[in-house]
Amino acid sequence: MAGRGNRRRGQADQGPRPNYRALSIYLIGVFMGALDTNVLAPVFPLIIRGFHIHLTWAAWTISAYTVAYMATTVLAGAWGDRQGHRRLFVWGIGLFGIASLLAALSPNFGVFMLARVIQGMGAGIVYPNAQAEGIREFPVERRGMALGIFGAVFGLASVLGPVLGGFLGQYFGWPAVFLINVPIAVIVLAMSRRLPVSAVRERPVPDVWGGISFAAFLSAGLLTVMVSGIWRLAFLVLALVLLGGFIQRQRRVAVPFLDTVPLRSRAGSAMMVGAGLIGLDMSAAVFVPTLVQRTLHFTVLSSGLALLPAAFSGAVFSGAGGVMSDRTGPRRVLMMGLVAGAIGGLLLAWQPLTLTRFIIAMIVLGIGTAFTMGAPLNRMALALYREEQSGEALSLVAVFRGLGLAAGPVILTTAAQMHGFTGMFGSVMVASLVGVVAFLFVPDVRPAKRMVEAPSES
Repeated sequence: MAGRGNRRRGQADQGPRPNYRALSIYLIGVFMGALDTNVLAPVFPLIIRGFHIHLTWAAWTISAYTVAYMATTVLAGAWGDRQGHRRLFVWGIGLFGIASLLAALSPNFGVFMLARVIQGMGAGIVYPNAQAEGIREFPVERRGMALGIFGAVFGLASVLGPVLGGFLGQYFGWPAVFLINVPIAVIVLAMSRRLPVSAVRERPVPDVWGGISFAAFLSAGLLTVMVSGIWRLAFLVLALVLLGGFIQRQRRVAVPFLDTVPLRSRAGSAMMVGAGLIGLDMSAAVFVPTLVQRTLHFTVLSSGLALLPAAFSGAVFSGAGGVMSDRTGPRRVLMMGLVAGAIGGLLLAWQPLTLTRFIIAMIVLGIGTAFTMGAPLNRMALALYREEQSGEALSLVAVFRGLGLAAGPVILTTAAQMHGFTGMFGSVMVASLVGVVAFLFVPDVRPAKRMVEAPSES
């Protein structure tokens, strides 16, 4: 009897058992949103012909989605901390499904753009709340693994997105790319009824207008790097004005929208700079097809498959990055990923490029992305905030990484104008090394100890 009692106590000390059923529901929702960022590229020509628009306007369908996503994610993460992440996740899935149906049935391009904005808002609600609630279904010492699984889902979406988009567009037309989201959203909503109710601590209602002004600042900041000429200057001025107003308002209100205290520390500032540099590195992927077309003489079709080595290695190693974060702490894994990014950038910057060196570089870059994009960075962000602020922490990481993704193409194309592909991918190498230095100022998160079962007494 004593042995049985000790065994029960040992199992209780281990904390909650991983809830893979709940995690799978959150993963499906995240996969749907991640897939939508990659599935659209193959059907661009069909959308252009269908709405009789220029390529520039077609590209804005991605920009509109990105701006809406980034502006919404912090609002949704902070609000989920107060209202319950499960509830916000369900709202986001419903909004995304409705927007997908609207996009597929759009009678004109204006309605289609509106649908893309709403889709971005839905994805921005889903992502931080799915991650924040998904990791709570795991004991602390295994949350890095859970975050790694989320990273692997993003890698899988990057592989399947272009393939699925091309298949659906070829045989069913471009609306099918959006219609496929509708039954998935319905299934996720039905499955969500089985999700555990989020544990929410009573907290004061935050400054809503502060949240809206911060979202407006993010939108203006993203548009600054997406446009050119006088519009870039106009959006830059607007972004600075909105940021100044947001900072002043947060100092006056009783309950600020965002807890910026962790970001004012050396560790918080360095971590967000590192997140932006990681986003910049990731943005280089968009130029890989152009690189292989011009240097290795790939066709347009084969250049679209050039990212597959990086996508596969990233998907394979994302889970490993999470497990390593649990066992050794996330900072070491992050720095390993950034070193891999620097090596990959060097291999691509070294001209003339050979096919063997290109494949090696893509595999190394995929590993670097796996070690930087998902579990390690999010684990460090979560360590800066209290557990009830997990949505806020994860959404802030997504925002700073997204700012790097948005600014990256501008910085990299400027470098390419001066020094060609050597300058472009040399910038990736430099950004990765600067990121290594930045994370030296961030204290590591001590890995949680696993509780072992108490030995039974005979």
